[in-house]
Amino acid sequence: MAVATLLTISLTVFAQKENMETIADTHHLSAYFVAALMISVFVMIFSNRLFYFRQREVSAQAQQLNTQLGLVLTSNKTQVWTYDVAKHLYTLLSVKGEEEKTYVPIDFSQFFDSNEFTQLHKAVIALSDSNKEPEPIVIRGSKPEDGSAPRIYKVHLTVLQRDKKGKAKILLGTQRDITDNRMRKEKARNLTLRYHTVFNSSLVDMIYYGADGYMTDINDKACETFGIEDRDALMKRKVKITDIPSYRDLDFDHLESFQMSSITDIDRTKLEDERIPELTVKGKFYYECAVSVVRDKDRNLLGVIAAGRDITDMVDSHHRQQQDALLLEKRTQDIQNYINNINYSLKVSGVRFINYHPDNHELKIFSDLNQVQYSLSQIRCASLLAPSDQRKARGLLLRMDHRTPGNFMATVQTRFHDDQGRNIFLTFNMVPVEGKDGRISHYFGMLRNDTEMVYTERQLIKETKKAQETEELKNTFLLNMSYEIRTPLNAIIGFAELFNGPHDVEDEPVFSDEIKRNTNELLALVNDILYISRLDAKMVEFNYQETDFATLFEGYCYMGLSALNPDVKIQVENPYNRLMVKIDEQNMGEVIQKLCINAARVTKAGTIRAKYDYRHGELNITIEDTGKGLSAKELPHVFDRFVRDENNQREGTGLDMAITKELVELMGGTIEVQSEEGKGTAVYVIIPCEMTAMEKKTEIIV
Repeated sequence: MAVATLLTISLTVFAQKENMETIADTHHLSAYFVAALMISVFVMIFSNRLFYFRQREVSAQAQQLNTQLGLVLTSNKTQVWTYDVAKHLYTLLSVKGEEEKTYVPIDFSQFFDSNEFTQLHKAVIALSDSNKEPEPIVIRGSKPEDGSAPRIYKVHLTVLQRDKKGKAKILLGTQRDITDNRMRKEKARNLTLRYHTVFNSSLVDMIYYGADGYMTDINDKACETFGIEDRDALMKRKVKITDIPSYRDLDFDHLESFQMSSITDIDRTKLEDERIPELTVKGKFYYECAVSVVRDKDRNLLGVIAAGRDITDMVDSHHRQQQDALLLEKRTQDIQNYINNINYSLKVSGVRFINYHPDNHELKIFSDLNQVQYSLSQIRCASLLAPSDQRKARGLLLRMDHRTPGNFMATVQTRFHDDQGRNIFLTFNMVPVEGKDGRISHYFGMLRNDTEMVYTERQLIKETKKAQETEELKNTFLLNMSYEIRTPLNAIIGFAELFNGPHDVEDEPVFSDEIKRNTNELLALVNDILYISRLDAKMVEFNYQETDFATLFEGYCYMGLSALNPDVKIQVENPYNRLMVKIDEQNMGEVIQKLCINAARVTKAGTIRAKYDYRHGELNITIEDTGKGLSAKELPHVFDRFVRDENNQREGTGLDMAITKELVELMGGTIEVQSEEGKGTAVYVIIPCEMTAMEKKTEIIV
């Protein structure tokens, strides 16, 4: 610009020196043109440089803004992509803002769960056709290669650019990773569930007071301890911690954790200062408690947890123990007065003293300290014992003959019997006695009749084994039961939650049908679990009355076959017009109905045949079907609980055949199943009963 100015000034000065008449000649005009051209070139170069530096400054500012935007998106775990409505293309933007790659919908779906991407793409198309922005969409990402759980994104859709007619041209999608938020919410929910589980299932009294000192929660154990029958009324009363007699002197504002034991006269407290009428315990109340103060990191009070227990019985027991100790001391003094009567005590107690001398191989039994009751040789000792213990006795005698040091005890069976006809068992407890020379001179011991103890221990072992088997069976049943109940319950919860999430209205009848089906399955499962539990506990009563089995059989057969596939033919054979027998109608009907239900469940086509007859004091019932049958591997487990087939499928509740078997056996009958895979199943039931009257049909219609 400065050069151009100088050239202009120079030309002006030059023109002034020349004659104005010659300024318009060819020579001067050429000079003017060259000067103007040079000025234009310099102006263009200057403008180019000025534009270049300004563009670089703008680019630097844009790069800085993109970097800041990228940091914001990265910190918020957010990704941005666009959708070209006309070209049907997705473009994924990097954190710096430039385009990374363009995808057709089928390629873009690889970043998300295939089923849920369909919902996202529908929302994109819907926004393209309308001006109404959809609600945010929660969608799962594709499953990572490392096998971990897929990420969860929350996608917001909006119109980024419109054409001249106002229609959407470019859509903008911002997806934010909300996996951590979901996990935190799930963790908080699980923590709350664990708190309530621990609080309500605790074996000690648990009471929680809020930061204002008022009771906010109390578990069932505490209600039981304090005799609180109406928990809701107690919570409505707004009980404060200082209303509790033991805590009335506490400084709640400066409270710290502590432990305490208290003695409260409940009757007196109710008369003098009644603050909690819901408390119904009476008399002196001994209680120990640990009070824990809950504060946040800034030492602000969040609440107080009181965990305690009623120690009234323990204190009373301690008092009784003290009284017993005094009584024991007195008895000890009395025993000292009867030391001289030890010999008599030995006689009446059945305990005898024993001496064995290795020198003469003789065993002496004393009825008291001075009198020998029996003197037995080794051969005589062995002959008095049962053959199974003679070898043991010889080994013990040989051990004493060798003067083996150390105590030993043995229980042996004799040839004698007590007044109950049981073999008598004697226990020997021997101690070596050393002479003056330090060598074992003889063995001294006691002989005790342990017949009762031996038989008691045998019975305990037998009962213990039986209890262990029962416990193992119960644990297995509870494990299977909890799994079987969770399956339909999870389905109910899952379909119920779908109502709260994004879904199509057309899917709601499907959700409702699934919830209803799983609810019915859960109800049937719970009913069968309760029923088989009553059977296990022997709580099912049997009322044997005279019943017309001909009418009962047909009625329960058709009830059990009510949900039968239309392609299945039913044959119910009833050879009697009237058959009066003494049976339990309800439980017998339960057996017939469950067998028919099971046959209908496994038979999709063909025939189900039900028949019965009465022979020699027994009802013979047969239920046959042409269903899928059982394999040789499945047949031995047909009466197991919650049994599943080779495809891990369970028929019905899994308890029908187990309940049927137990009912039949409790009625004194037997049940047998014959089946072949692909050819059907036959169930045979025999129930003993007394027939009082019958009327056979003249013709049996098959």
